[in-house]
Amino acid sequence: MSNTNRFSFNESFLGFIDNCELLPKDFDEFTSTLRHRQLFLALCNNMLDTSCKFSKYEQKRLRQFSLKEAFHQKIKSLLPNKIPFNKKQIKRFNFCKDSTKIINSYKIKKSILIVTSNKKILDVAKLISLCYVNNKMQFILDKNLLFHEFVLHKIKKLHKDKTVKDHGDSISITGKDVNALKIYTSWKNIQKNKPDIKDELEYAIKSIKKENYSQVYLVYPKANDFKRHIPVYVDELKNKAYVIKAIPYSLRSTIR
Repeated sequence: MSNTNRFSFNESFLGFIDNCELLPKDFDEFTSTLRHRQLFLALCNNMLDTSCKFSKYEQKRLRQFSLKEAFHQKIKSLLPNKIPFNKKQIKRFNFCKDSTKIINSYKIKKSILIVTSNKKILDVAKLISLCYVNNKMQFILDKNLLFHEFVLHKIKKLHKDKTVKDHGDSISITGKDVNALKIYTSWKNIQKNKPDIKDELEYAIKSIKKENYSQVYLVYPKANDFKRHIPVYVDELKNKAYVIKAIPYSLRSTIR
């Protein structure tokens, strides 16, 4: 977490509330505030509509600013060149009604309380609605969800010839002539000599005993003390053919 911007919030979340940032603690090659910000911008892309995503160029450029300012600049880049912000101009404005209200509320720093089922709402209005709440910029996401989505997208790219399913709490990979694989993700700082994997291990045992998976991977972010997979053996499964491994998953692609 940034030394200069601290606030009391559950460490299971990453993001920002106004000028306060909740960033991941140092791990692997993420040892600076700039890289932590870039990591967040890259990970939250998996939660944003395509047109609202931060490009690689934007991630590297905007990491120099606070997350609040990074989102301000992203919103600004999505706005058309000329936007009316008074009632007389709105009559000549071609945007949908809901988008216009959201954009104007953001511009004049007024609360946005708009509930709409309009699927044609502008992308910039969608982004504003996500990160402008109670008259302030804020965007907080569960880091376990961010990591899960990151792993899911990577797996889909690596296994295009197989069936990859997101089960919410896990990911499965199936295909012809391959053993079905179950993956559980969790953002934890794993110590190789004393890994804290008790909860995930219970899920793995259940998948092997009740769901007939022969392979289960417990996936965590790669860290300085966790760079190689750790095989896990369970007494109650000694009569079954199974593989359980704690797997370090690199996030370095987000800062390349």
